[in-house]
Amino acid sequence: MARLNSLGARLPQRLAVCAVGMFIYASGVALTKNCGIGISPITSVAYALSLLTGITMGWCTTIQNAVFFAIQRLLLKQEYGLGVAAAQLAMSILFSLFIDFTALVWSRVQPAGWPGRLAVFTAGCGVLALGMCLVMLADFVVLPAEGAVMAITKASRAKFGTVKVCFDGSMVAVTALLTLTFQGQVAGVGAGTVIAVLLIGTLARPIAPFLKRTLGPCVGK
Repeated sequence: MARLNSLGARLPQRLAVCAVGMFIYASGVALTKNCGIGISPITSVAYALSLLTGITMGWCTTIQNAVFFAIQRLLLKQEYGLGVAAAQLAMSILFSLFIDFTALVWSRVQPAGWPGRLAVFTAGCGVLALGMCLVMLADFVVLPAEGAVMAITKASRAKFGTVKVCFDGSMVAVTALLTLTFQGQVAGVGAGTVIAVLLIGTLARPIAPFLKRTLGPCVGK
């Protein structure tokens, strides 16, 4: 299941699309984080770790992904080969750098008031959806979090959608527990978290086929 895709002669184009997608995805993370109304479940634990340790959110994302690597190795054993692990690690490190860089780029975007925060958060979700769709279109390797969900799905024989919902819920629960325990209040979880869950997937539905029509030939799709 978890393996590198056959890239062939389109490898440079796919890598380029993947890198651009991760940069855009990281920009969406920065924009939504700056709104202060919650953050998407998949990045919430990294955000909590950053608050508690002072380590940048980018490198906390790599720390978080290390857990996802371990889950895949534990459940998939030999199916989770060194090639896939190395590719996921490289993507994770690059994504971490992008998260920290885009945090600086978008640091001046600090919306005030609910209307402004909601508008910027919604735009950020759109940016996240675009980045996610580009990474998926590149079809280079499964992202660590998605790989963990797929590994749990295979091991448990449950439906992917069910596992995904439980996985996201567990990320939010861990974030709430960490921040409540060590800061005395819940941080990183709020109305924006719910909005992100509902909105990112909804926006991705029309974006994905559009990108496949326009950029698909470039990456061999």
